[in-house]
Amino acid sequence: MTGAAVPPASGSEGPLHDLVRRLLEDVRRKAGIRHDRPLERKLVRILAAMPLSVLEDWVAQIEGAPADSPDWLSLIENLTIHETYFFRDLPHHAYLRSHLLPRLIAERAATRTLRLWSAGCATGEEAYGLAIVTLEALADAGHARRTAQGLETDWTVEVLGTDLSRIAVRQAANACYGGEGLGPFREMPADYGNWFVPLGAEAPLYRRVHGDARRVVRFARHNLMDESLPDGVPAGGFDLVSCRNVMIYFDDSSRERALSLLTAAVAPGGWLVLGTTDRLPDGCGRGHGFERHRGDRALAYRRGGAAA
Repeated sequence: MTGAAVPPASGSEGPLHDLVRRLLEDVRRKAGIRHDRPLERKLVRILAAMPLSVLEDWVAQIEGAPADSPDWLSLIENLTIHETYFFRDLPHHAYLRSHLLPRLIAERAATRTLRLWSAGCATGEEAYGLAIVTLEALADAGHARRTAQGLETDWTVEVLGTDLSRIAVRQAANACYGGEGLGPFREMPADYGNWFVPLGAEAPLYRRVHGDARRVVRFARHNLMDESLPDGVPAGGFDLVSCRNVMIYFDDSSRERALSLLTAAVAPGGWLVLGTTDRLPDGCGRGHGFERHRGDRALAYRRGGAAA
């Protein structure tokens, strides 16, 4: 490798910042993540030691690479943060369990099937949490039985968890969480504790998601900027699509693009659940008659039409 390394920025901007902005524009175009100064500074620190001539060639290579190429995905892994935890925002989960899911369960009683999508699920806490709340809601409604071994139901529950990050998806599929302070469980209500099994002496700081929840969840990598939905979408759409704490990183056009994809995935009579800072803009989902419902720190839209 030849050429002089690019010196760190010291107040003035130059070729390094120009190349970083090109990369961030490519990230915005392919992943929807908006360009902000903290992200620019982070990328400048990462790339400052790379010789300028090599960096120029690499940026051109990244710009020409598809959004699922290993080089481009490696860049995204360095820029995105996957820190989350189980049952983040407790009023939201309480609203799902006590209001939204009971209504959905009653409407799907004929098929006894629930299909849900957790989009942007990071390392899996969102997807597993959605599965657990759904199974608990079935038990609340008398459609599942709690036993010493777990939960039994004759309903079919399928949860798809997707994220842009390959690393996050692999961690999610492993279903093991913990560490010092057990951060992933820092807001978990005590009555959900049985859904997580301590790994024992070999890993005392870690727990694995109970098999009853693991069996109903699968994971796949998916980019919300894709023109197509992830593989395995039910023919009639999902009964519930959840996307929370994801679009806060998007610019307006990327947010609208993602919402168009998400609304298209909702079955007639199904629900789109968003974070409290998100809104379904006028015209997005037009023709499907999405009706807004608001609970305590919870926001959901119900799609018009009869359930399949």
